[in-house]
Amino acid sequence: MPKPRPWFIGLLGLSALLLLGLAGFIGPVRETVRAVLLPAARLTSNVGASIGRMMRLDRETGEANRRAEELEARLRNTAVDYVRLRALEEENRSLRAQANFITETGYQTVGARVIARAITHQTAVVTVDRGSKDGVEIGQAVVTEEGILAGKILSIGERTASVMLLSDIRSRVASKVSGADRLSGVVEGRGNGAAHFTLVPQSQPLERDNVIVTAGTEERVPPNLIVGIVNDVEAKPTDPFKNAVIEPLAPLERLELVAIVIPGS
Repeated sequence: MPKPRPWFIGLLGLSALLLLGLAGFIGPVRETVRAVLLPAARLTSNVGASIGRMMRLDRETGEANRRAEELEARLRNTAVDYVRLRALEEENRSLRAQANFITETGYQTVGARVIARAITHQTAVVTVDRGSKDGVEIGQAVVTEEGILAGKILSIGERTASVMLLSDIRSRVASKVSGADRLSGVVEGRGNGAAHFTLVPQSQPLERDNVIVTAGTEERVPPNLIVGIVNDVEAKPTDPFKNAVIEPLAPLERLELVAIVIPGS
């Protein structure tokens, strides 16, 4: 017996569906199938929507992270540029002040940068990037850009030199009260950023807030460089000398740019 052809089977199936539809059987079947498949369709739709939202959220989060990283990088670059600009401004200000000091006083100076520090509770020494090749000699005065005495050259190399600051316990500077015509005493370092004005004769007027300057009796330290200001006077009528606590006006622990006064200038 020959096998029925596929088109014939399809035709019979369509005819059967048509008869079932005319008889009213297709509707309930369709509704049953719909009732069975609808929850699955809804679940699939919700899962798809959730996956879509998660993908969008991931994309948005990634974009937000990228923008945050870019902003952070820009802020870092801006901060670096700002610090560099401030450093250049400060250096330019210092150089202008040094130029004014040189013009006003007529001193010959060599500008120098502090490259190392060795500061303890007793000693205070910094290293600068100038040495014997630049005409630096032991005992020369080292001043800030405004001409305030910071210390004296302690030792030298060809390209570097050590500066002993005013607060170093070994430091001694012949000084006087501003306006006085002769030596008044000696400013001695006491460590921890402090100094005292000692060996001041009882006859020498000395009061709080007096400005102390160099006396000019040292070969390599010119006169009238500002040293500091009197904070307190210590005097006893029975002592031949009186002392004073001095506040050095140079920022000893924050020195960056200084000038070395050349002798004979």
